Amino acid sequence: PNIIVKIVTKSLGDKYYKKKARIVEVIDDFAAVVVLSDSGAKLKLDQEHLETVIPSVGREVMVLWGKHGGMEAVLDNVDTKQFSAKLVLQDGEAVSLPYEQFSKKFCDDVVFVPRRKDVDVICID
Repeated sequence: PNIIVKIVTKSLGDKYYKKKARIVEVIDDFAAVVVLSDSGAKLKLDQEHLETVIPSVGREVMVLWGKHGGMEAVLDNVDTKQFSAKLVLQDGEAVSLPYEQFSKKFCDDVVFVPRRKDVDVICID
């Protein structure tokens, strides 16, 4: 949990369509309880009604499944032609994964730490 997803089902109406939400609980690997970012509304949705969120380069993501499932990483580069991105895992290993295999990590406290001309984004747990 604690990843950001986008609601992609129109069956719930415009109130929820294309809204971003945070997963707070996974149910049976195929459904999740989400809390909407803007309203705080809580919904139980099937995974087919959700899509991963690709953050800006330099932001933290969570690998959702596969060899690196559950690992945190930083988004290094996005390849729009291949629908994938290069991620740098916590251990420093660089991997290329398809969009659906990772999603933006939820971060409620953000601190900006200037470093040269770059800006690092640090999540405080």
